[in-house]
Amino acid sequence: MGCVIITGAGSGIGKAIALNLATHGFHIVCISKSAKATVTAQSIRSEGGSAEDLIVNLTDYNHAGNKIRTWISEKNYRFVGIVLAAGVLGPVGPLENTTMDQWNDCLQTNVIGNLAVLKEVLPRLINGQFGRIVWLGGGGAAYAYPIFPAYAASKVAIVRIIENLHEDLKSKGNFSVVCLAPGANDTEMLKKVREAGGEVKTVVEIGEPVNFVSNFILSRSCNFSGCLVHVRDLWAEYLNNDKKIENNQWKLRRIE
Repeated sequence: MGCVIITGAGSGIGKAIALNLATHGFHIVCISKSAKATVTAQSIRSEGGSAEDLIVNLTDYNHAGNKIRTWISEKNYRFVGIVLAAGVLGPVGPLENTTMDQWNDCLQTNVIGNLAVLKEVLPRLINGQFGRIVWLGGGGAAYAYPIFPAYAASKVAIVRIIENLHEDLKSKGNFSVVCLAPGANDTEMLKKVREAGGEVKTVVEIGEPVNFVSNFILSRSCNFSGCLVHVRDLWAEYLNNDKKIENNQWKLRRIE
């Protein structure tokens, strides 16, 4: 049985992904900052699936890294993937009306905390010469989003981390790593965005990003590793075949 680790599994897209991947026979490790992760794991087990939960505070990367390191040292799973879905919106409004503590909490959670979890799992994936890594990027990476500036900054950072990780792993085995823009789903986060007056662009059903993640985790090969993929892109055309994408397709850079 393969093991998939999911941060942000207590609610929203992370929870939906956890519940779905469990139906494909994976052992799911549900990570959240609260006992909601426990509820998700219990739901999976009640349906005959395999799951466990870890309560991890991603705002404190030392806590997150140490907790995952201790946990993974006691396990002998065949790790096949990790889904980094945990994220917070951070401070609302222009820079002059926000505090550095608010920025720090947002960036620590969205970027460094998730990265700490990934760092501890990565050696096991490399040892197995196989891995599927999905990090939720969000629309804040693709355009200016001044009402949630720290959130937007964190999502851009994730895109570049994924590109670098792809370059690091492509010679080490069968690895595919992507940043997924999941669209605006009907979640508590979307509710907060609307309440704050944030712009909402592509609204999609939560099943769309869930479908992407399940197909990606189960894929034999992926020709858009290292890319920022929107859930509405024609990504299915590039799974499990030799079809190539253009050099700058699904990239955040200037076209020259």
